[in-house]
Amino acid sequence: MNDKPLIGVPAMSSAKITGLRYSGSVVANAVLEAIARAGGEPVIISPVVGSDIWGQLDGIVLPGGSDINPARYGEEADESYAGTDFAGQDDADSRAIAAAEELGLPTLLICRGMQLWNVERGGTMIQHWPSEPQQHVDTIHEVDVEADSRLAQALAPVQDGAGGGAVSVSSYHHQAVGRLGRGLRVVARGPDDCVEALEDPEHNIVAVQWHPEDRAATLPVDQALFDWVVREASQFKTQQLARI
Repeated sequence: MNDKPLIGVPAMSSAKITGLRYSGSVVANAVLEAIARAGGEPVIISPVVGSDIWGQLDGIVLPGGSDINPARYGEEADESYAGTDFAGQDDADSRAIAAAEELGLPTLLICRGMQLWNVERGGTMIQHWPSEPQQHVDTIHEVDVEADSRLAQALAPVQDGAGGGAVSVSSYHHQAVGRLGRGLRVVARGPDDCVEALEDPEHNIVAVQWHPEDRAATLPVDQALFDWVVREASQFKTQQLARI
């Protein structure tokens, strides 16, 4: 019997994969490695096939990726739009978020994952965030984390028990949260007021705009988010087994 908690990782459908003749479903190795390092068992979930796997999982990590179709929040695409290769990607990822909420699964939403959560709650996106005064594409910058947040609790083990305050993050996005979705709370912002993390007190979900997987192998503050979701998933698994 595998004692490791199963962490579902929804994949992106990519039109071109080196070594394949046709499209493939992919997840960044850095995400999978960070989950494994935390003691979890990552399970890749393809967006191109229907799945009833959600009830077999103990947690979810929804990675980043291409832009959400703006029609989903009632807008037309501007010239900066860079959509997904697979037309059903938004629907597939939204199913992962719905499963997380309905089943109470501990979940980490990264970049696009956080943005889609906001959109699914009726929020909007700023389709192209200005690069000044703070660049957000392929850069390192600080965000300010609310001390009373679930995010702060996740970071606390590597921040001397504090968790809140300034945190260095690896940023790669050109869009940002606009109107806030129903029930969501902003728990971190960048120096330019960009929304950097969202939570809902009703759900065990941490959603961040940055990419903790980028430096998780070397920086405890980034690995801490994967440690958190795996730790919570392990507790979830124990609780579920106790009900059997």
